[in-house]
Amino acid sequence: MSHEYDFVIFVARGSCNRRVSRQQAAEEFHALQTSLKYTKICYEDAYGPITGDWEFHEFLWPSTLELPEVSDTARFFAERTSKLEDTDKEMMIVLNGWDGLTAHKDSLSMLLRERASQITLRIFTDQPRAFYQVNVAQLFWLFDEMVRVDGEEEEKALGEKEHMGPLLSSIEAHLEYSTGLFYRHFTANRSASAP
Repeated sequence: MSHEYDFVIFVARGSCNRRVSRQQAAEEFHALQTSLKYTKICYEDAYGPITGDWEFHEFLWPSTLELPEVSDTARFFAERTSKLEDTDKEMMIVLNGWDGLTAHKDSLSMLLRERASQITLRIFTDQPRAFYQVNVAQLFWLFDEMVRVDGEEEEKALGEKEHMGPLLSSIEAHLEYSTGLFYRHFTANRSASAP
């Protein structure tokens, strides 16, 4: 039986020019929503029917540019993640593609860091299509350089972080493969866009 989440959000981002016409934007949003409908079907085929609340979020923004805190997407995630405050509820965010939300570290932090321990990502990508699960709390450990992604060093780094307490010494603390993979894609996107 698969893990059940209280909230599931399917996200697709389009990378179009910010000066796009209304008609072009409408066409892009339609394409994004169509892709999310397909992703949801595949998700339920893989993990079973969604028992909690679910919704789609589509937006147009280049993945490597910082999302403004006043953007619709920032407000959307602030409202949704606030539902996790002072609860044991969990959220699944399903992204279309490795950079389906953002490839900007500060933007990702703004959207997810505060509730990272209650959020899991599933990335729908590759050919053939597959889901990759990302532990968001571990992802921020990587960003904060609390752990490293370099094979045998990863286990050593996890063991050396005694200030993290018993969590890092437990079996569950081992960095999930897909989390490391997401981190590599994320940092590759950031490096490719650097001047």
